[in-house]
Amino acid sequence: MPLSKRLLQIAGLLSLLVALYQVVLGFSPALSTYLGAPPELLANPAALLATSLFVALIFAIWGLYGLSGAGLLRRLPLLRLVLLAIGAIYTLRGLLLVPLLLISLGVLASPEPILPQALLASLVSLSIGCLYLAGTFAAWHDLRPETPAQ
Repeated sequence: MPLSKRLLQIAGLLSLLVALYQVVLGFSPALSTYLGAPPELLANPAALLATSLFVALIFAIWGLYGLSGAGLLRRLPLLRLVLLAIGAIYTLRGLLLVPLLLISLGVLASPEPILPQALLASLVSLSIGCLYLAGTFAAWHDLRPETPAQ
C-alpha cells in the first residue's frame, strides 16, 4: 500500500477511535467533567448523551472518508474535497496547541490554568489533521473524480 493510502488509513482509523471515545464520554459524566465539558451539558445527562452521539457520528463519517480515501471502502462522494475539509478542521483545532503551550510556559497570560487534557486534545487533533492532509495531497491524483466511460 502506498504511503499516501497508509496515511489516510491511519487517519480514518484514528477518527473512528475518536468517535468511539466520544460515545464513551456520553455515557460517563464523570469523564466528561474531567475533560472540561460545559456545566449546562453535564447537568442534563440526556443532552450529554445526545450531543456525544451526534459528535461521534460526525467523527465516524470522517473515519469512513479516510478509509475510502485509502481505498478500503468504496469511493464516497466529493472525496477529495471532504478529505481536505476534514484535514483542515482537525488541523485548525489542533493549532490551538500553540497558544495553549505559550500559556502553559508563562509566555502568555491567562485567567485560568491550562489543563494537560487540553494540550493532549490539541496535539491529537493536530496529528490527525496532518495525517489527513498529507495523505490527501500525496494521493491527490489517485483521488480525482472518476469520469464515466465513453
